[in-house]
Amino acid sequence: MKWFLLIVQVILGVFLAFFAYKQMNQAHLDTWFGVYVILFAIFVAWYAKHYYKS
Repeated sequence: MKWFLLIVQVILGVFLAFFAYKQMNQAHLDTWFGVYVILFAIFVAWYAKHYYKS
């Protein structure tokens, strides 16, 4: 399970770098960036709950 969580975090980190790079040249937030932030917040909350439980 820990390897799965690590892989998901690495994938989310790559997407974060990609979306942040895309946002640099825009004056407004992209829809995909908003979706990503929501998914990342859900994952972080779930990961923290799982981490502190074990």
